[in-house]
Amino acid sequence: MKTNPIIPKKGICDPHIHIFGGKAYLYASSDRSIDNTTWTMDDWVIWSSEDLIHWEFESSFKPEDSYIGECDACWAVDAAEKNGKYYYYFSNKNIDTGVAVSENPGGPFRDALGKPLLPQDLTPSCQYDPTVFTDDDGISYIIWGLPDGDGYYIAKLNEDMISLAEEPKRILLDGGAARDDKNFVHKKNGKYYLSWASKYAVSESVYGPYTTMGNLRLSDDHGSFFSFKGQDFNAFTIFEPTKYFRSTGLCYVHYRKNGEMEADPLIAEYGVGHYDANWNNLQAVWFMECENAEKTENIWGGFDVCNISEKTRLYYPNIENIAGKKRLYFEAASLNETDSVIEVWDRKAEKMIGSCKVTKTMGYDHMGYEPFFCELDLSGVGDKLMMELRFRGNGSELMRLKTLHFYE
Repeated sequence: MKTNPIIPKKGICDPHIHIFGGKAYLYASSDRSIDNTTWTMDDWVIWSSEDLIHWEFESSFKPEDSYIGECDACWAVDAAEKNGKYYYYFSNKNIDTGVAVSENPGGPFRDALGKPLLPQDLTPSCQYDPTVFTDDDGISYIIWGLPDGDGYYIAKLNEDMISLAEEPKRILLDGGAARDDKNFVHKKNGKYYLSWASKYAVSESVYGPYTTMGNLRLSDDHGSFFSFKGQDFNAFTIFEPTKYFRSTGLCYVHYRKNGEMEADPLIAEYGVGHYDANWNNLQAVWFMECENAEKTENIWGGFDVCNISEKTRLYYPNIENIAGKKRLYFEAASLNETDSVIEVWDRKAEKMIGSCKVTKTMGYDHMGYEPFFCELDLSGVGDKLMMELRFRGNGSELMRLKTLHFYE
């Protein structure tokens, strides 16, 4: 079963996902109908999830509840939190941007100003498609702009989150102006990422200049990046079934040491949070939850789970077609002087269903990764396995884990 799109047939697009209070909130535009022949969007919507698989509708925010009045051009939105309040930044088509406020991340929201935060004539660009980014020091910034303007602009927000603390500054991208809209900004490993559709650029400063790094090739439309329960994700727009009636997909994202991002085409198609025991390989970095471990590049150009210790937990829910599978092998490498153990648990039943010993290998190069086999007791598991991996051994890095494979 595919889980992309995450909320099918609802016209939910331009997704910006943020984590508030340990829960994921999706702030999105809403295409009116599958029969749309242009972008017809009557309101903005908020959905939430505790696991990124099951989503619940929270509320909608309508233009007639703002300074805009009734319209069908509710374009992209973003949200942020500050001092216990939540702020919703919404596009009035490509004309201007307003801001609403609520005491709850799921709303309901109310217009905070009764007028635009970013008025139409603020910069030579278009004042829409807002992203709000809060840095590690707690300072928040709003980024917006394009098309038919001269690129993206950025301005620091005041502590009240509904006024600008400085004059807007133009962001330089590859020495000039950006040439697309639908921006998003996030930070990872000390680097600032400016993304638009599937393309992205990197800078040492939130103000830029930014240098284009790559293209994830997941969508030509709006998206966002976020981290949740130890995993990194990209939320992207899916054209389903037309460019005027869209949906939202999720994919795991991995970061290389040079700053490049990588996405998994298989997961982009099928979605996150479920697996098929008949797949040739299940990548270890496809976990939905990770405690006390990290991801790292491997010598094949892929990624492994590293820094595995006795405190590590890896969770892979909803493994389908598990019936008849009797064994599981792990492709792993270890430099640990003493043997370690991988334990396979059925989280639903809180029961260990198998284990295997991992011995020292030749290292983390081509010769160092070896298969380690585990017998499974799947009696009582049912149609799906909610698999959690636990580890035993001595040391701060017991092993590195590359792939898993079920077989009969």
